[in-house]
Amino acid sequence: MARVLCLHGLGGTGATMQPLADALSAIGHDVGAPSLPGHGSQPEDLIGIAWDDWLDSTHSFEPDVVVGQSMGAMLGLAMAAERRCRAAVAINPVATDPDAVEALEWRLSRGHEWLELGPSTVDEVAYARLPLAAVLAMHRGIATVVLTDVRVPVLIVTSANDEVVDPAGSAAVAAALGASVQRVTLHLGGHVATLDADRDTLIAAVIEFVADQV
Repeated sequence: MARVLCLHGLGGTGATMQPLADALSAIGHDVGAPSLPGHGSQPEDLIGIAWDDWLDSTHSFEPDVVVGQSMGAMLGLAMAAERRCRAAVAINPVATDPDAVEALEWRLSRGHEWLELGPSTVDEVAYARLPLAAVLAMHRGIATVVLTDVRVPVLIVTSANDEVVDPAGSAAVAAALGASVQRVTLHLGGHVATLDADRDTLIAAVIEFVADQV
């Protein structure tokens, strides 16, 4: 059995990953699904939080496999690049986007502070708005992840109907990895795949991948 760390995306909580974590735990894996710094309380708590704060919070875990969604996917790949796991699963990863960084810097320079989020398509415990500074911190941090340093097996799961992240970003991440990559595409749900219509397909794919690593 494996030690598995599940990491949620920006604005979410560990509960976002709970269906997947529960399924892995039910078959004997040792699973953690923490809420990252600044999450699980109020959006203002994200102000002043940096990428390194999120990444550093994972150092209390010694996982065999990291399963991350959205921002959590890139945190997991950062851990893989640092040789801190034996395999990684990236669900709807947020690819490096210089245009997003430029746009966020422009908005912040003109006094804008918040990103208001539309209604969620799933029943998720998540913030309804995000500090633009936190979104910028995420994008800047993602740009520091050296994907060519990832030498462990990676499963990339992509929601074809992702309404938050461009699905093409998964291909960009896959092409940059210095590792063996498996791909799974989900066709029913959206960005928060762990809670959406493809949840069972996702869980089955992750369970099979994790089994192959132990």
